Amino acid sequence: MNEAFYPPDRAPDAAADAVTSSGFRVLLVEDSASVRALLSTYLGLQGHEVIVAEDGAQALKLFAEVNPDLILMDVVMPEVDGIEATRRIRKMSHDRWVPIILMSTLDSDGDVIQGLDAGADDYLPKPVHLAVLEAKIRSFRRIFGMQAEIVEQAQALKRLQDEQAYEHELAASLIEGIVHHEGLNDRRVRWHVLPSARFSGDVVAAARGPNGRLYALLGDATGHGLAASVSLIPALQVFYGMVRKGLALSTVVREMNLRLREQLPVGRYFASFVVCIDEAARKLDCWNGGMPPGMLVGADGRVRRALEPQHVALGILSDAMFDDQCFSLAWTPGDTLIAFSDGLIEAEDSNGVPFGLERVRETVLEARGVAIVETLQNRLHEHLDCIATHDDASILAIELA
Repeated sequence: MNEAFYPPDRAPDAAADAVTSSGFRVLLVEDSASVRALLSTYLGLQGHEVIVAEDGAQALKLFAEVNPDLILMDVVMPEVDGIEATRRIRKMSHDRWVPIILMSTLDSDGDVIQGLDAGADDYLPKPVHLAVLEAKIRSFRRIFGMQAEIVEQAQALKRLQDEQAYEHELAASLIEGIVHHEGLNDRRVRWHVLPSARFSGDVVAAARGPNGRLYALLGDATGHGLAASVSLIPALQVFYGMVRKGLALSTVVREMNLRLREQLPVGRYFASFVVCIDEAARKLDCWNGGMPPGMLVGADGRVRRALEPQHVALGILSDAMFDDQCFSLAWTPGDTLIAFSDGLIEAEDSNGVPFGLERVRETVLEARGVAIVETLQNRLHEHLDCIATHDDASILAIELA
């Protein structure tokens, strides 16, 4: 019996055959001709493709050429020994992992540690026990199998992420086209929306009807993100469609409720503050369904009237139960109409303190006209101090002249 080997204790069982049936491409690095012959014969019988190298220098050359799956590396060799060859192969392999099993008669702890530190994955003392070698190869085969599964799962996850990114871009483009209407550029309108995620469930809309009256909407859809943002589409389509016809505000909100009731899933709704401003008559109509109180602010910064919510949000009640009654009030030139979502007053700082309605009133008293939006926006960012808000926050101001 060759002194370099212990024979296997038993023949490989069925499970081992299943593991090694596809075989590795093994780079065998061994300076002893007899050991090379016996090991390569044994590995070939196990179904592996064997490429042999007589020393470390030849191993470095062959590694780049044959791209092996596993390397059996003798340690004690002339010129480039197994430790140095292992170290260089690790640099050459970059991100690809190729298992390296060192073989040596030097089996002290220091020798083993030196080999592992150089980049080896395992160690076999000489004389090589073939059953142990066989078991180690099966172990690496299992690792390769798990790696392949991880790579496959990562690729599947990447494909899913790419599909979701594409769908989000498509949704963002669609929503962007509907949300950013040219009416928002009206010189009397200022607004700000701070989303808690990429997509906002809060929205501001404004447009003038054929009769010159200014219609405006501040809405807050149930939830956050894309699901909430998609809920805005039917509401805005109806709003802008009705405004183009110059219909009464009561008709606008009734039609919005009907459409949302038909299209939104159960449990989703659209809190809305909607106004129609007649500048010629100096009168405005208002409908508030589930939003915080709006404010009619005088030129002196004092709140002349709170526009309290008098209805439930849109999309909840059937058409028969829906109340489209609006309330009307006169305004004085220099007044400003203010509306905001609950995300503004509920936004909490690092200590859990909400922005609060009182802080809104203080800011309104300090600022003037549409500058209220910019001032509130700045105060909100100072309050949050770079903390992400948990809800979308929106502000609308309309200068009444």
